[in-house]
Amino acid sequence: MKRLIPGVPFCDCDHYPCGHVALDSMLQFYGYATPLVLHDQWFFLYRRKDDGGIQIDSRLTPVPQSMLRWGIRLLDHQETEREAAWARVKARVDSGHPAPVLADTYYLETYYYPGLGHHSDHSVILAGYDDEAGTVHVVDASPSKLFRGDLPLSGLLEAWGSGHIPRYRWLEFRLPESPRALTPEQAAQAIQQNVRLMFQEAAPLPGAFVGLRGLRALAEDIALWMDLAPDQARAQAGRLFDLLRPVVMEREGHSRYLGLVAGQFEGSNLPQVSEQLRVISQKWLVFRNLCLKGQKKDTGLTLRKMHGRLLEVLSLEEEALTRLGDVSAAC
Repeated sequence: MKRLIPGVPFCDCDHYPCGHVALDSMLQFYGYATPLVLHDQWFFLYRRKDDGGIQIDSRLTPVPQSMLRWGIRLLDHQETEREAAWARVKARVDSGHPAPVLADTYYLETYYYPGLGHHSDHSVILAGYDDEAGTVHVVDASPSKLFRGDLPLSGLLEAWGSGHIPRYRWLEFRLPESPRALTPEQAAQAIQQNVRLMFQEAAPLPGAFVGLRGLRALAEDIALWMDLAPDQARAQAGRLFDLLRPVVMEREGHSRYLGLVAGQFEGSNLPQVSEQLRVISQKWLVFRNLCLKGQKKDTGLTLRKMHGRLLEVLSLEEEALTRLGDVSAAC
């Protein structure tokens, strides 16, 4: 038997990790604008942990909860046996639904993945198969990969069932009977909540700071890191580098969100704020790259640059939020 699901799109969001790439591709396939579903939140939480570490959250609610608001249920499946796993995913493809699966990049290198020589988990989408040829049709929607083609089923099963990653894991999307449309009232409510939270002073957890206050607290701590021993300062920069990828992604995603909803508010400055947020996301990216340098180069100089860049981001975010507040007040 042979089956192929056409039209599984690639992703054009450079800041997405592979899991978000698969979500974006699937949402597009089902006719949803990903920024409206995933990026209606402009949020920041910074927390000083008891063990000396730090925590940063750039979302108020988890992604599955955001999808539920659109009536989309995201089910995370995992099987223990190869035959059962393939049978379930194959049945899903037979019903016309692509299936994102988690594969080991080490085995994908044989076919298309850039050779890095190590084991890591990576999301790809299964969109077809050919029993006679013994192949499976794979879509890797990541902007740096953009692969669409047939792989040997045996090779894919080896990558999917690798002992170095969660074995035979796959996602199922369950959609509402009638797709939801975002109303102007709902968009206005989301914008108002974002502005309120980013200007909020109180935080729900000990040692936590929300919104612009969280950015100020992080800047204060970076100034204190300058007095740490070099190895301790480098460790903090490394932790911060790892935590900032979602921030860059969410800021860029919310820029797209504002651009999409701008048409519902004629005469507003949402397009301008959308562009401001796009610029801010690039500033966050520069700041994150400084954190990477802070793990290797002169920590004192790099930390001073990091501190200055973050203060610049803080000022830009406050300005954009003030303009966004004017829009929400008029809604």
